Amino acid sequence: MTTKNIFFSICIFAFSLSRAQTLADAIRMTDNEQFESAARVYEKLIAAEPANGMDYYHYGENYFRNDMPDKAKDMYQKGIDVNPGDPINYVGLGKILYTQGNSAGANDNFFKAKTISKSKSAEVLMGIADVYINSDLKNVKEAITLLNQAIGLEPKNPDIYTLLGDAYLEQNDGNTAILEYEKALDIDKKFTKAILREGKLYSRAKNYNLALDYYNKAILIDSTFAPAFRERAELRFRAGQSERAAADYQKYLKLNDNTSARIRYAEFKFVSKDYKTSIAEIQDIQKKDTSDVNLFRLLGYAYYEMGKYPEGLSNMEKFFSKAEKTGKKLIESDYEYLGKNQMKAGKDSLGTINLLKAIQMDTSKTDLYGDIATGCMKAKNYSCAIGNLEKKIALAKGQGGANDYYNLGRAYYFSKDYVKADTSFAQLILLQPSLPYGYLWRARCNIEFDKDSKKGLAAPFYEKFIETVGTDVEKNKKDLIDACVCIGYTNMLNKNYTKAKETYTKLKEIDPDNVIAKKALADPHLK
Repeated sequence: MTTKNIFFSICIFAFSLSRAQTLADAIRMTDNEQFESAARVYEKLIAAEPANGMDYYHYGENYFRNDMPDKAKDMYQKGIDVNPGDPINYVGLGKILYTQGNSAGANDNFFKAKTISKSKSAEVLMGIADVYINSDLKNVKEAITLLNQAIGLEPKNPDIYTLLGDAYLEQNDGNTAILEYEKALDIDKKFTKAILREGKLYSRAKNYNLALDYYNKAILIDSTFAPAFRERAELRFRAGQSERAAADYQKYLKLNDNTSARIRYAEFKFVSKDYKTSIAEIQDIQKKDTSDVNLFRLLGYAYYEMGKYPEGLSNMEKFFSKAEKTGKKLIESDYEYLGKNQMKAGKDSLGTINLLKAIQMDTSKTDLYGDIATGCMKAKNYSCAIGNLEKKIALAKGQGGANDYYNLGRAYYFSKDYVKADTSFAQLILLQPSLPYGYLWRARCNIEFDKDSKKGLAAPFYEKFIETVGTDVEKNKKDLIDACVCIGYTNMLNKNYTKAKETYTKLKEIDPDNVIAKKALADPHLK
């Protein structure tokens, strides 16, 4: 070989090596959630080699991980267009179809990828397995089969064992998951992705101290590994260490100084119930870029929690409009917050429809029946309120909260079903005996059973109401007046003049100009 040819071969080798490292660096940026930085690298890679399907695939993965499925789909399709003989982008296209619920179309693409690669590509097998593990429609058994095939092709690839650990974790087999993560670490002791997964496993098992150890270990190995700081921040937040959690998130932001990281920070502040900071962060992002549909979702949530319902509804409506245009997948909390904001805006019918959608998507959201009932009460549709409250209480296996029985009792009362109303308020008293309103409403129900007050049915409940109100007179003045009038009149009828005088004297103290009190105290029997 001539010197010139040797030099040329060395250059080609150096270029290939450099390029492979650059692709590896871009993938690492994606793993590190540095999506925008990774995108810039992928653009350069594609410009240098426009027919390299693998670059398009990983660029698509970068978009997918950044919750941009439309852009991911475009990138996978471009990869197929420039190199239809490369199987990997069929996996990406299949992933999009699978997450959209088109499993038949997805499997066609997966079959094509396996056929082209003759099932000899570990990356193809891993990509399909990843979809089966992490999508809503899971096929973990098939994922495990595919990953074991991939191990046969690349037994020293730690990513395969890490993904296999994820598969077993989806089956709630934590012990086997740990064994697979440890196999990844046997291959590469500094493989931070596997260490992070172990930390998340222990966090999921609520072994927070051990989870923290793994996050610390990952950070010690690689102080630029941003996901470890994010996971540690969220762990510390759950442990009530708000300041340390915020410090970790600030480190995460410094490592990922991009829009995606800032959105995740805004989400963290929302979960932390720091709604004001969450909103401020989003508004700052939107000064430069309003394209991310998730920002409107988060604003709609946060404004609702702050009690700013018009702003909440406006942003939820924008979110739904943009989501429809972009094919953004909607989740139960989207319908929940849209419905709640609509309820607060007086759009009770629309609010009810959307809250019911949220319940259909997540049957554990039984509290939403209470929100629907509140809207029904506002509309004076008491049968609707009763139906939803009884459903909520029944789904809680009869263990409704005090507020449920309070609202149910009022709905029955205004429906003039005083017996059931009285039963509901009795249950309220059992749950909250120190709360005055159960006694007040039982008194009102018993007035309906004893219109002429001869039986004195309401008086004992009014007495208990006065007792539980204590010194909080001004707030309850009108109801205290009604209570004293009823108790006084009942005692007058029963010729219990001492008790009557005591009650009317109290009534005059509460309301010095009260005509009934003055007239009663002037009665000779009370002198």
